[in-house]
Amino acid sequence: MTARTVLAVSSQVVYGPVGNSAAVPGLQSLGLTVMALPTVILSNHPGHGAPVRVPLAAADLAALLDRVLDGGWADGLAGVLTGYFIDADQVAAVAERIGRVRETVPDVIIVCDPILGDDHTGLYVPSAVAEAVRERLVPLADVIAPNRFELSWLAGREVTNADDAIAAARSLAPALTLATSVAGDDGLVTMAISRDSVAQVETRRRAHVPQGTGDLLSALFLGHLVKGAAPGAALAAAMARLEAVLDASEGRPALDLTALTVSPQEPA
Repeated sequence: MTARTVLAVSSQVVYGPVGNSAAVPGLQSLGLTVMALPTVILSNHPGHGAPVRVPLAAADLAALLDRVLDGGWADGLAGVLTGYFIDADQVAAVAERIGRVRETVPDVIIVCDPILGDDHTGLYVPSAVAEAVRERLVPLADVIAPNRFELSWLAGREVTNADDAIAAARSLAPALTLATSVAGDDGLVTMAISRDSVAQVETRRRAHVPQGTGDLLSALFLGHLVKGAAPGAALAAAMARLEAVLDASEGRPALDLTALTVSPQEPA
């Protein structure tokens, strides 16, 4: 297998790219090959109305991943991205198999996007799912990509500003945290926080941001790490692409991913 292949495990939607439907195009726009596994198939994000749901049972996820692992198709895998889960059994099944990937490919980059909740609704997954992500996936990850609410929940401490985000991130096991939606001086700050360094990009607050921006950013950040960028450079490059997509999506109900085909001027 090429060393530019990523396994992405999250939701898949028919309309309005979120979950893998946003992450996969983001990774592909960077020239990466993606093996995508849906935890649930949705007609649409709930923000567009009540969706039709087709869930995958934990046993089915396990069987699909076992076939991939047993077939040798994950040998040499460069990255793993996990996102939305609908039950704790799914989390356990995926975590066990990611552990097997780590044993086979020690330098694989594992990113956990802990899709648990936000400032508007609090936790929007069952508490058992949130706890399973915290206990099973976060300790496996090299990188976590929480929003401000999720970082606060995972760390068990208040996060209201950049200093709080740094302290919360460094209290958790992963070596690197991509923290989003942190209040800045004039806008929102996105931060790449390691044990000994911090990089950040401040962007303006937008009146409306379509769902899926976090999924896309996590994928772009992982993609640049896989391609060898340092965390600060990966953050700057990922944010440049995300901002181009958000500009193209202005006034639209869903992300316009066609902007990914036009490479922005990215930092070296």
